[in-house]
Amino acid sequence: MIKITTQYKYILAGCAGVVLALLGGLLVLGTHTQTTHPVGTSHDDVVHVHGDFRMFIGDERIRFTEDKYQSSTAYTHHATLHFHDGNDEVIHRHADNVTLVEFFDSIGISLTPDCLTLDTGTKYCSTENETLQLLVNGTLVTDVSKYVFAEKDRILLYYGNPANSKLPDYITSITDLSCLYSGTCPERGTPPTESCGLTCEVADQAFLESENLWTKLKDLFLF
Repeated sequence: MIKITTQYKYILAGCAGVVLALLGGLLVLGTHTQTTHPVGTSHDDVVHVHGDFRMFIGDERIRFTEDKYQSSTAYTHHATLHFHDGNDEVIHRHADNVTLVEFFDSIGISLTPDCLTLDTGTKYCSTENETLQLLVNGTLVTDVSKYVFAEKDRILLYYGNPANSKLPDYITSITDLSCLYSGTCPERGTPPTESCGLTCEVADQAFLESENLWTKLKDLFLF
């Protein structure tokens, strides 16, 4: 049996502390249904980005609260982009470099720089009097096809008269709920539990596996 000196125990304890601290950070980043969510881009293949969203055709707001537009435990429209829990104010992204165009494709809507085609087949294309605009944080996006929303982006998809006097109101009407989901405005409450289907279930399983590893390491380094 190898005798472990007191000095060696201190070295092991120090190393254990570093490992546990790192794992603790990973647990926070990997939690989806607990009190915090990973924010921003990616961390060890974990991505959870939120963008606030509204869409208007003329002065009519288009809603996506119906089940056919929502991902759930029963059905996932897109593996890494979705609405869920009946909320069409916040879009969730679980991978890098997936575009807003891909999100719309997943719910049966075609979006190009010049045309918007709804899942009903109705098409809205830019003309001399009416234009299709993607406004992010109040700024016009010039290349719709490449746009990947970032954390806390406030996204407005608008088709109609570009001189519409109500357009500024539609921009300011976009919610700021994304910070609540990401846990970056804790003064407003804890992040909601998310039932987003396979993407969150996989993330939660990874969290549980990490939590089990955490427990084993703590037991291993107790002296």
